[in-house]
Amino acid sequence: MKEKILAIIGAGFAAVPIIEKAHELGLKVLAFARQQSYAQEIVDFFIEENDFDVEFMACKCREFEVDGIMATSEITTEVAAHLAAVLNLPGNSIKGGFAGKNKFEMRKRVASVNSICQPHFELYQEGKEYSLPIIVKSVDSCGKRGVSLVKREEDFEDALITARDNSSDGSVLIEEYLEGGKEYSIECLSIEQIHQIVQYTEKDSSGPPHFVELGHHQPANLSNEIKERINLAVSEVLDVLGLTCGMAHLELKIINDELYFIEVGARGGGDHISDILTPLSTGFDYIKAAVLCAMGDYIPQEICHKSFSGIYFHCKQNEYLKSLFEEAKVSDWCVKNTIKENEYIEVSGNVEASNSGYFIYCSDHKI
Repeated sequence: MKEKILAIIGAGFAAVPIIEKAHELGLKVLAFARQQSYAQEIVDFFIEENDFDVEFMACKCREFEVDGIMATSEITTEVAAHLAAVLNLPGNSIKGGFAGKNKFEMRKRVASVNSICQPHFELYQEGKEYSLPIIVKSVDSCGKRGVSLVKREEDFEDALITARDNSSDGSVLIEEYLEGGKEYSIECLSIEQIHQIVQYTEKDSSGPPHFVELGHHQPANLSNEIKERINLAVSEVLDVLGLTCGMAHLELKIINDELYFIEVGARGGGDHISDILTPLSTGFDYIKAAVLCAMGDYIPQEICHKSFSGIYFHCKQNEYLKSLFEEAKVSDWCVKNTIKENEYIEVSGNVEASNSGYFIYCSDHKI
């Protein structure tokens, strides 16, 4: 009997949990990635591919008789969807164009959804005057890179440069600034037209100007009425974006009980939301389920609350929690601690925050 093969696009740090889970399921893993990629040595087959040429990768996938396709990062979600479509394998829809990466295209499609609000948005136009304050952001970056709140004219040019530097084609999105409220992410799993809410995540944000995520907590403290409204919005948003296979990480803001769409990633949430926090809080193997979706083998199941989990990043913006970081060193509720330095360094993006060190907790209450 032929061994089943999962092909992954990219083999960076974020690919490791996917590879390990695929191996646990008895699958072989074929990776398309750059030479010297972080996870290159732990896959079964490795093919160097710097440009993610769909035609070339499809040819290789047919040669290896690949059974499923998965993206491993934000930048590989679109090509994974196209490759799955070419091979007639489970994947996100590309009908009308892939809409799970470009934030402008996302907002245009979500504009047809009545169950969730949006700020005013438009692509930046050279020479046009904008009424401040506004959010200036790259159209297709992730991890809050290239995002700035502009309140003063003299800060506008720097914000444009930052956004352009983090945009694949230099495009910049201008958005109305939604003041106040709280940010959340919704961890989702889709198989064909069925969308499951796996978990609700509450975010600690640095606020303006860069809105760095300083911590995540599960489950979010939300009323049943708000959850029902979120469930409807998530289902409708994922439908219009064509996100019909595997994980999706949908971010929203709640202001005065109104839901506002921020963006969605056609992948699991970073900062260990997908691979550690969600399994801790639900007992549900989120990564395993996503691999099974890619292989066409996932059967929806009930997902329950098991415990509280969360992560705090050791950065300057969290220095006021110094006593909590000390407590984490000796507490049973701390399940992982990567903090090596005592210095609290100011960060301007989520990747920097993660690199600064963190601790993860699991408890019968929010820490």
